[in-house]
Amino acid sequence: MKLEIKTEIFKHINIESLLNSVGESLIFADKDYQIVWINDHARALLSKVGPYINVNNPNEFIGMNLNSFHGKRQMDIVQNGPFPYKTTIRLFNLFTATIIVDQLKSANGDISGFILTWKDITQHENELEERKRIIEGMYTPIIDTAIDSVLLVSLSGVLSEERLEFTKQKLLEAASNNSTDYIIVDFTGIQTILEEDIAFQLNQLVEALTLMGVETIFVGLNPKIVHNIVKMGIQLNAKTYKSFKQGVNYVWKQKGYELKKL
Repeated sequence: MKLEIKTEIFKHINIESLLNSVGESLIFADKDYQIVWINDHARALLSKVGPYINVNNPNEFIGMNLNSFHGKRQMDIVQNGPFPYKTTIRLFNLFTATIIVDQLKSANGDISGFILTWKDITQHENELEERKRIIEGMYTPIIDTAIDSVLLVSLSGVLSEERLEFTKQKLLEAASNNSTDYIIVDFTGIQTILEEDIAFQLNQLVEALTLMGVETIFVGLNPKIVHNIVKMGIQLNAKTYKSFKQGVNYVWKQKGYELKKL
C-alpha cells in the first residue's frame, strides 16, 4: 500500500517561524558560501562565540563567508562532500559543537546553498570532563602518612596509560607541595597484569619523581602481576616490597627511625 503524503499543512506555515521553532542552531549559506540567514537559536549561540572574533552583534555574521570560520580541509568538504557531513569542533578551547553540513537543492535538483546545523554540546562536554576528573581522583587517592615527607598512593581497578599520566601529574604536584622524600605506591587493589606499555609509564613516573629528589617504592604486587613481569622480562626501576608494612619499615630505617614495642 502506497503511503499518501499530504502537504497541505505546509501551505500556510510561515517558514521563518518554523525554522525558529526547531531546537537547533541553523545557519543558511548561498551557493557562494555567503551566510544569508540564521535562526534564533543560532543567533543566541553566535552571540557567545562572536566576541572572540570581535563580532559583538550576531547579525553581523550575515554576509560573511563560511571560509572565514573553516580551514582548508573543512571547506574542501563543504565544496565536494560527502553530504550530509557531520563533525565535532572545538573553538577557543571553550566551546564544543557538533556540526552537520548539507546541501540545499532546488526542485530541479540544482544546488542552491548549504545548511549548517550547529548543536552546542559545551555543557555536556564540561560535565563529562568534571565527572572524569572526579572518578580519576577517586581511583588515585594520595594519602598522608604518620611519617613526615612520606605519601601513600593506593591504586585500584584497571591501570591505563591515560590514568597513569594523570597519576604522574598529581604525584608531581603533591611531591612539590608537601616536600616529599618518599612515595609508596600500593598495588594491592590492582588485579590486572602489567603490560609492557604500562610498565614503561610506571618507570617514567619513577624517573620524574627521582628528578625531584623523591624515592618511589612499589608494594603489594600480587603473584599474577609478578609472574607476568618476570615472564616478559620487564624491569621496574623502583624498590619493591611484598606489603605496605615492609615498605614503611624500609622508609623508617632510611630516616633513622626505630620501632620499639612498648
